[in-house]
Amino acid sequence: MNKVRIEADLRLSIPVLVGWSGLVVVLNVDIPLFSPSTSHFGFVAVLALSGCFTLKRLPILGLTVLTSSAVLLSWLIQLPHHVDVLPWEKTPPIEIPWWLVWAEHLRNSFLDAASTLPSFGGQLIPGLAIGDTSRVSEHLSHSMKTVSLTHITAVSGANIAIVTASVMAIGALCGAGRRVRLVIAVCALVAFVILVTPQPSVLRAAVMAVVVMIALFSGRPGSGIPLLAFATLLMLMWNPWWAIDYGFILSVSATAGLLLFSGPLASSLNRWLPLWLATVIAIPLSAQLMCQPFIILLNPQLPTYGVLANVIAAPAAPIATVIGLAGCLLTWWIPGVAFPLLWLSWLPAEWIGQTATVLSRFPESQLPWISGPVGAITAAFVSVVILLMLLSSNKRVRNTLAVSVVVTVITLTITSVMSGLRFTASIPPDWSIAACDVGQGDGLVLRSEERIAVIDVGRTPEPLRHCLEQLGITHIDLLVLTHFDKDHVGGLEAVLGKVDVAVVGKAENAEDQGLLTELARSGASLHRGTQGLTGALGEAQWQVLWPDEHHPLMDMGNPGSVTLLLTFPRFKALFLGDLGKEAQLAMMSTVHLPQVNVVKVAHHGSVDQSSSLYEQIQPQIGIFSVGQENDYGHPRRETLDMLSQLGTLTPRTDQDGLILISENSTGLSVWTEH
Repeated sequence: MNKVRIEADLRLSIPVLVGWSGLVVVLNVDIPLFSPSTSHFGFVAVLALSGCFTLKRLPILGLTVLTSSAVLLSWLIQLPHHVDVLPWEKTPPIEIPWWLVWAEHLRNSFLDAASTLPSFGGQLIPGLAIGDTSRVSEHLSHSMKTVSLTHITAVSGANIAIVTASVMAIGALCGAGRRVRLVIAVCALVAFVILVTPQPSVLRAAVMAVVVMIALFSGRPGSGIPLLAFATLLMLMWNPWWAIDYGFILSVSATAGLLLFSGPLASSLNRWLPLWLATVIAIPLSAQLMCQPFIILLNPQLPTYGVLANVIAAPAAPIATVIGLAGCLLTWWIPGVAFPLLWLSWLPAEWIGQTATVLSRFPESQLPWISGPVGAITAAFVSVVILLMLLSSNKRVRNTLAVSVVVTVITLTITSVMSGLRFTASIPPDWSIAACDVGQGDGLVLRSEERIAVIDVGRTPEPLRHCLEQLGITHIDLLVLTHFDKDHVGGLEAVLGKVDVAVVGKAENAEDQGLLTELARSGASLHRGTQGLTGALGEAQWQVLWPDEHHPLMDMGNPGSVTLLLTFPRFKALFLGDLGKEAQLAMMSTVHLPQVNVVKVAHHGSVDQSSSLYEQIQPQIGIFSVGQENDYGHPRRETLDMLSQLGTLTPRTDQDGLILISENSTGLSVWTEH
């Protein structure tokens, strides 16, 4: 662990422990079974957990602390918007220990069996049962996101509850005592966590379930919110970085929303609706209202039919989960029984998939919203007003709040639409090269005669997907994956199902090969990118200059980045991937590099550059695809100075946002978003 990581951990750990311990204090967790020591929890947590404070529980205040702590901590350390490699991604892959091999075999057997089932149901069963969404198509994934149904395939509290409740029920039928049932339930819970892999949301739900069972074991069950706060505190003591993990934040927020508001909302809606229907609506509505401010930060749009989709699809989820999980457990030992169970679970899973697909096609399935902190604050305000409106018993107050919500949503939607139209109208129609703002990574788009090529896809799908939507791109003729670093291939989901031909670097391991398999399954024809490979993109001609098979030590990773020369009718562009100085010099020794008009500067502008290469190609424009305030210090001052001495214009995505290069009568012009 390097010094930067240690300092960041220390900088984050103190406010995390203080903040979340303060939350436990406010909620007055009453679990006397525990007698923590300072060596485990720290002084503040000790006072909180040992009952030294007798403050009255204040759920609303506690909820405010719960939701605001993550935002404040994220701002405090400026995460996750600028960190190029998140800390939990830095852990190198390890070999699966022998005592966990059974889970890997069981998952693979289950995935193979489910993949034989048709349509959406076959894709969703693994996600519903064990949280594996690797077989879900891009089309179905997008539909699920559009109508807010992705949580159904994310293993969390619901799955944990199903497993523990089922084991407890079976134990009761067998005549086992309470303590025996609890011990068996804990063992089953541990096995389930191993089976689905210990993701943050799974661990959060598992820790909370264990706390609940310990409280039941002692005969002193606690209320939901204090237990949630306690489980969250334990999780963050183990890994403070989860405080700024959106998945963890959304998981805790949704659970808090259910605990605090589902009951009151159901009672309030019961004034107009039958209790069963009021409850069915209240559950997804309370979670949606609680999570929406955070979702806006990820995707500034409102799911118009989100609550309706959950009302229709959510009841089918536990059925598919229970039967699918039973089928999973039997696929390895009794496949003859498992397969009929999978077909039974296919029916509710198909219902969920069809619901998502149909509703996502409805007009205006997503309403545009203001992005960034202002959008999140506005969404939080609207959520609070909606809650007050639904919970108020005064008709005049309800009507006033309802009007204010409608006016606010309409006004903000119109504002966002007009802003989007102005942005779209400002994009030059004749652009040839686009550098998308995908953070610390590469995501470039090339166009010639309406033929489209994409070079790398960034770290996550959403930024590239948003960029492609801005540019009106729905089909990709050529995809180039220069190499398999996360910041170049992590966003592959954004282009799956849209690609005709893919030119790819050399796969280094099974994970890389899995990405290629996924790409091939989506309909792309794969070709290894090596020196001499050529092709056409509209009027433009492309040629792979590197890697060279005669340099076996430079055929993968950064040194083996697929390097592409694109020759348009009136200008040339060179895309260097993450080539370092040594590889750049090796390339220059094997091919003749012509002068080019545009270069995508290698490795986000790192200092590992060959000045002789840039002196030879004499670029007019040098594109830097780089993330804001990244830990690497990219682009480095030395690289900027080198290009400045050559008279090269240096637009960069961290400062300029989307970059577009167009050809006109006077040469090339650069348009930037900011």
